[in-house]
Amino acid sequence: MATHGPKHAEPSIDIETPAGRARLDAVIALARMPDQPSPPASATASAATGASDDKARCGEDQLPVYQDLVPEADGALHPAMPVPDPDGVVRRLPGEIKPPGVGFTGAMARIDAALRTSADPFDRAMADWLDLDQITPPAARLDALVQDALAVSDPRVYGLAYQACNPRFGGWPTGEPPAAAAVCGRLSAADWASLDPGNAQPWLFALYRADKAGDVAAQRQALQGLAGASRLDIHSFAGPAAVARVQLPTDADLTAQSMAAMRAEAVSATPFQALTQRCRDRAGGDAEMAATCGHVAEILFNHSDSFLSRAIGGSIHAQLTGDPSWLDRAHRDIRVASERGIYTPPATSDASPCADVRQLLHHFVRLDEVGEIAMAREERHAASAP
Repeated sequence: MATHGPKHAEPSIDIETPAGRARLDAVIALARMPDQPSPPASATASAATGASDDKARCGEDQLPVYQDLVPEADGALHPAMPVPDPDGVVRRLPGEIKPPGVGFTGAMARIDAALRTSADPFDRAMADWLDLDQITPPAARLDALVQDALAVSDPRVYGLAYQACNPRFGGWPTGEPPAAAAVCGRLSAADWASLDPGNAQPWLFALYRADKAGDVAAQRQALQGLAGASRLDIHSFAGPAAVARVQLPTDADLTAQSMAAMRAEAVSATPFQALTQRCRDRAGGDAEMAATCGHVAEILFNHSDSFLSRAIGGSIHAQLTGDPSWLDRAHRDIRVASERGIYTPPATSDASPCADVRQLLHHFVRLDEVGEIAMAREERHAASAP
């Protein structure tokens, strides 16, 4: 799979600034994105062979078509934001020049139904969050997610609902989620943490929310939670893997399934800024805060499941000690992972129709099972094997 992203993350990125974190986010996110809105491997194979019947068999001919983005005067791409319909549902993305075919919309409905009837509560919650049928207004989706979270003792479901209630990037088309004050007040980061003991992610969200509210007691509780954490598990690929595991009745649904899997990755990003601001310049001379920062830096660098969090751990360590070696290693690992394309499936020798799309879906499942850092290590060991 081709990617938009640059082949490396420059060591000069300053993760302590919002702009720097955005640049690093972009390096990682763009490494995961296809050049076109459809899975490109199947498109490339079909174009090369002229096998239009393969396009129809895999459902590629039913995809919507979009105008290519053109760089503006500053040389950057500036995609327009989606505009919701009056009921709040986004049914059409900017730049669409050909709507999806009935095969595509039918496939999305079948994926939605499969997720909703799954025995796994996370699958059912993903169905509420994705709304692949495009029929549920955002307020009703959010209410359903909160109900999902409160109905089961599953940290994956609770985390999904909490992140939908507290979006930073992605998750909802416009700003704050709908009716946040009414329904999201039933969720708390402390309850999420109780379902996932040792995970720093709930406490990072708690600190972010406490800072926004100016709640000193909540800030103190969040920092205590971070001081007691032992790992950071974000599970960035849990959503794509849930969609990818769906067994569909026909190959014609596979391209739509890969699109739905990519859409499922757009869960709100974990907030780090509230922590990193406190850790700058040796935590401002606060010994207790410096101890918490050092503990969290070690967790993020050595016990997290994402490259971004590992790099932020390296950045915090550098702020505390003046030693940039952890951050340099994290940047190097991101560069190598991008160059080796761990976010893209390996080439397959299977020449059967739709084999490349199946490989992409399998790759999403594998990324969820082992995580992007472990997969990068696997790729590195495989490359060095005789």
